[in-house]
Amino acid sequence: MKTKLLTLFEKWANWKNILALFALQMLFNLVIMPSASSSDTHDIPILDLQFFYTPQRAYEIISAYTPELRQAAAMTRLTLDIIYPIVYGLMLTLLLVVTFRRAFPNFRFADAAVFLPWSGVLFDYLENFGLATMYLSYPTEFYTLAWITSVFTALKWTLIGLGFVLALIGGVKLAFVKEKGASHPH
Repeated sequence: MKTKLLTLFEKWANWKNILALFALQMLFNLVIMPSASSSDTHDIPILDLQFFYTPQRAYEIISAYTPELRQAAAMTRLTLDIIYPIVYGLMLTLLLVVTFRRAFPNFRFADAAVFLPWSGVLFDYLENFGLATMYLSYPTEFYTLAWITSVFTALKWTLIGLGFVLALIGGVKLAFVKEKGASHPH
């Protein structure tokens, strides 16, 4: 079933928009997010960049932050890291439209695959709220929240990774079909 949102994604899905979103994502990764953190944190792992962590490891990392850095980390999770997932979610969605969905137009779940990145975005938001709570409540440690947040982190990375794998599969199929068509003219 074609939704209005899918129609909108189809309208926006082109390489120009994908590259613009990629550039914006790189701006976030290389400039905006690092500048929101203090240079004092370079040797401290960033929890939401880990694939998985135990509550003990999470609180070991959090304990290495000064109170000011914990406050800044929490505020970053609740501000910039609310915008950033929209950027990568939209980029990956448009990439799936131009690759996977075009490569497999009759595949029963091709339309649903386009929305896969938004599941990753949802888990990213849940992770952000969990991490912000952990940063702000420290030295009180909420081990259950840390476990749940770690699961959200792992689900985020799994779904985003799956989205890129599907985009790669679609891109390879499109390239193969194009190459096959070019080598065998009708």
